[in-house]
Amino acid sequence: MSVEPMQEIVVEAILNDSYDGAIRLLGDAQRFGFELRSFALTARMDGIASAIITLRVPTSVDAELVATRLSRHPAMQRVNARADIGKALLNGQQAAAA
Repeated sequence: MSVEPMQEIVVEAILNDSYDGAIRLLGDAQRFGFELRSFALTARMDGIASAIITLRVPTSVDAELVATRLSRHPAMQRVNARADIGKALLNGQQAAAA
């Protein structure tokens, strides 16, 4: 049985509601089977928050798809995602050395 290679995706989101947005981001990431590596949330006094999440996903899943899947709730003002290039390069070098 082969294991699909993984990559890290960094998601940056602006949330209209810090609690609802954070719960929905984390719940959807879990529901889609993404592995949580880190989560940071910064909330303002008006309830708007920004979140930065690092997820491990199969290499067949691109960052745009992750952003689309996680941005589907009204609590999300904006969601952007990008591959963590540094981690991808390091993982590729480690795999080649093995």
